[in-house]
Amino acid sequence: MTTLSTTPGRRTTGPQSIASAATEFAYRPDVDGLRAVAVLAVLAFHGFPRVVPGGFVGVDVFFVISGFLISGIILDALKRGTFSFADFYARRIRRIFPALALVLVATVVLGWWTLIPADYRQLGAHVAAGAGFVSNVLLWRDAGYFDAAAESKPLLHLWSLGVEEQYYLVWPLLLFVLRRHIHRVLPMVAAFAVASFALNVFLVQRDPTATFYLPQTRFWELMLGGMLAYVRVFGPTDGGRRARPLLRAVRAALARAPVRNALATAGALLVATALLVLDESSAFPGSWALLPTVGTTLLIAAGPDAWLNRRVLAHRGFVYIGLISYPLYLWHWPLLTYARLYIGAEPPVLVRCAALAASVLLAWLTYELLEKRIRRARSTRARRRTVAALATSLSALAIYGLLASSYYTRSRSAAVPGLVAVSEAFDDWAYEGDHDIPGDTPRTVLFIGDSHMQQYLPRIQKIAHEHAAPARTVMAKTAGGCAPFPDIERRGRRCAAFVEQALALARGPQVEIVVFGASWAGFVQRTDYRKVGDLDGAPLELEGADADWVLGRFEAELSDLVRRGKRVVIILSSPRGADFDPRKWVQRAGWFDFHVHIDRSAVPLSEAMATSNEIDARLEAIARRVGATVVEPVDSICTVHGCPTIDAAGNPLFKDDTHLRASFVRDRFDALDRFVYDDLHAQNRFEARSR
Repeated sequence: MTTLSTTPGRRTTGPQSIASAATEFAYRPDVDGLRAVAVLAVLAFHGFPRVVPGGFVGVDVFFVISGFLISGIILDALKRGTFSFADFYARRIRRIFPALALVLVATVVLGWWTLIPADYRQLGAHVAAGAGFVSNVLLWRDAGYFDAAAESKPLLHLWSLGVEEQYYLVWPLLLFVLRRHIHRVLPMVAAFAVASFALNVFLVQRDPTATFYLPQTRFWELMLGGMLAYVRVFGPTDGGRRARPLLRAVRAALARAPVRNALATAGALLVATALLVLDESSAFPGSWALLPTVGTTLLIAAGPDAWLNRRVLAHRGFVYIGLISYPLYLWHWPLLTYARLYIGAEPPVLVRCAALAASVLLAWLTYELLEKRIRRARSTRARRRTVAALATSLSALAIYGLLASSYYTRSRSAAVPGLVAVSEAFDDWAYEGDHDIPGDTPRTVLFIGDSHMQQYLPRIQKIAHEHAAPARTVMAKTAGGCAPFPDIERRGRRCAAFVEQALALARGPQVEIVVFGASWAGFVQRTDYRKVGDLDGAPLELEGADADWVLGRFEAELSDLVRRGKRVVIILSSPRGADFDPRKWVQRAGWFDFHVHIDRSAVPLSEAMATSNEIDARLEAIARRVGATVVEPVDSICTVHGCPTIDAAGNPLFKDDTHLRASFVRDRFDALDRFVYDDLHAQNRFEARSR
């Protein structure tokens, strides 16, 4: 998100191509107009994604603009010998902090009134991250199977601000260090940009979440703008050296109006193509990000006198939207998110239009009444006081966010009877990674699966640490969202590598028991699995004929393990259904109030297992053929009367509609204890009780 521009009002005369040897980094109204295009694309995408499916590339347009504007200011100051880190970051604070602090405060206040405790806790973490400019890192770290939907995070959009500010912690220092060798900057930046782009292309299929959020795969976009700024500031002299023939030729070409117009037209076509062709299924950023970034680069390089830039982008209306683009970007997403949270689904068109209109009004007020007044401060003393006050405000917001994220401060809905208990169930998930636990013997039990295996690990870890009886060494190999079937893959998940590694561990001589568990019903309902090596092919029909091939490969691997002398165990499905989800028990009463409705009757077993019966039957048949043991979780959770949703104290037993909460599993789910104990009597006691 571009957050700094040069001062409006100083227009240059004559042709001003990017190769001009400017004496100052002059204001470009067409660049503000380009910012308007970027922010309007983002708003259109968030409000009407089916109309502008690639509108998210507006952020990439912003990155290039930001690299151009802010790098230009730094380079211009270095050229004049007036650059100061203190002045640079003070300007950043005066430009960024006012609107950001206002939006964070408004989001916190509205969240305190409208969110349930669990959602307010999450908001606190995002407030702290937003105030610390690390939202992108938080979103990357928290991305996973249980990550809340993007539409429920009012501050999700601050990830781009995090990328920019991380860039501007490194970039000024690098330029300052090289100020005496300024002619080396352009080739060095080009090398860094190529490396960053190559890393982005390499990782986009392997780890799309990291590629999207982390700075090292995004910096190349800002560097494109930085290289443009370098050429504009130092022009044909190449930092004091005589121009090279290529640079002279480029300068001569850009002095011609037809060339400038062709560049602007080509750039506009690239950006328009990105807006209309790309969508959320595109492997982005990757190579696709070249469309908006190269397009933006060409538009800026064309200069303010290109026809498109002069007559369209520099139009007064576009320029003004560009001037308010930063607060507009900040305001629009929280308003859309709170509308979704209140309605519980995508808001109607009129509501979305009203939210976007309100964001325009708030952006205008923020710009006119807050940002302009702060910029008008002329005295050094006033500017210093402003910077100190703004820094203190953001620090206070970060501290408040940390307190809220730890439940030290809660939303007002915490007073609603039963709502805190329900919220605590949402957060009751104790899996913290696969940890090996040494036992009393090197003989090992290995647990393999997805999040439905992870839900049992708190109990496994508890009894392994307690040593109530001699215990085997415990190993776990799990990956959320990856069923333990070989030779199949989900885009961006690396499930095939996980399964291959897990089976390699299972074949190891120290492993005695191999336990498989997964969301079997959830697996067959997925439509995004493909055969390894065929990620661009048709998805597997797991409720059709492709299931035979997948289960056949699984059976072959189990047979191999049994032949190697392993005891193989398959954990069948646990109960599932909307009636188990505590979040569904929370109902709104009016605009800002809630009540909790808990149906204390058990869910009939036929309903709780309706979607699992078919796949469980196939797994039981496989187990019989290969000689594996089957564990039925319903035997430890349900009774003949059905499957309960709460315990005797009224606390939910489930985290969501399919996963058991960690506290229940840790204290009461003992169906897997016998595979951890290396004591025949302990195992016999469990099996006798089960019978």
